[in-house]
Amino acid sequence: MNTKAKTLFIVMLLALGTAMFHACGNNGKVAVTEDEAEIKFDTVAHDYGVIPKDSVAHFDYVFHNIGATPLQLKRVSPSCGCIKVEYPQGSIEPGEQGVITASYDTHNRRPGHFSKSIRVFSNAKTHFVRLIVTGNVGEETED
Repeated sequence: MNTKAKTLFIVMLLALGTAMFHACGNNGKVAVTEDEAEIKFDTVAHDYGVIPKDSVAHFDYVFHNIGATPLQLKRVSPSCGCIKVEYPQGSIEPGEQGVITASYDTHNRRPGHFSKSIRVFSNAKTHFVRLIVTGNVGEETED
């Protein structure tokens, strides 16, 4: 690894560490002022396990508005066309929950491991959250 790459790697690690410190600095709770929305997911990563070839698998990422103002999802973007998402278009009130449904389509996909992501942008104090989707596409079966 050259010096420039090492420097970039260290800067990225420091940025990640700083972001995690700020997000979890209050005993794992995010500090939210009285005029902010905040999003908290039950889980940010899901492993589908083995998905049969030529099928579609679904998973619900449940999230909560733990802030004091309505939460709005501005954009939910999968990293590839193999993932389709459904998400609430309206406001999620403080104390309420919502669901982002991720559907992974194995049609036209090679057998083997996959790792994808879904980027969630909102009006929350934490403006961006990355959801992780992993699994394995099963081998083709002969009839």
